Amino acid sequence: MKKFFMIFLTFFAFLGCSYNGFSAAAPNKTVVVQKIDKDDIREVMRQEKMIYEIDSAPVHFSATGEGLAPENAISYSQAVTLAKRAAIADAQAQLAGQLYGVKVNAQDTVRDAMLRNSNITTKIRGLIKNARVVHESFKNGLYVVDMSLEVSKKTWEEVFSY
Repeated sequence: MKKFFMIFLTFFAFLGCSYNGFSAAAPNKTVVVQKIDKDDIREVMRQEKMIYEIDSAPVHFSATGEGLAPENAISYSQAVTLAKRAAIADAQAQLAGQLYGVKVNAQDTVRDAMLRNSNITTKIRGLIKNARVVHESFKNGLYVVDMSLEVSKKTWEEVFSY
């Protein structure tokens, strides 16, 4: 009897290893794959009132940058060029601050009820793309640049609405 039982268990053990869960009479199962893109997800979010419509008009940002001509410039042209580069960099930093925000670290040291030391540092990280110079002028060693940036509704939703 033990021998029969061992043969019986061995037979079903090997049978179980080859069993795949489908019988010959069972119909073939099909897998349906549906591709969903971000427009589909946005539509569902709008229907469920998870997001609200933003006005279709583009968003405008503007900034004024200033740059000083260095005193040790070799020529007038170099002074103007370096002042212009500084003014553009200043305006771009201001635009990035408007778009992404500014990280501010501050530390004050007070001793004997008097302010002894005060350190404030700001840091801006961002990408400014397609900003254009609207107006520029150079007078008395100061270069002034007015820059403008227009952000479309689609770009605003994808990058800045978090």
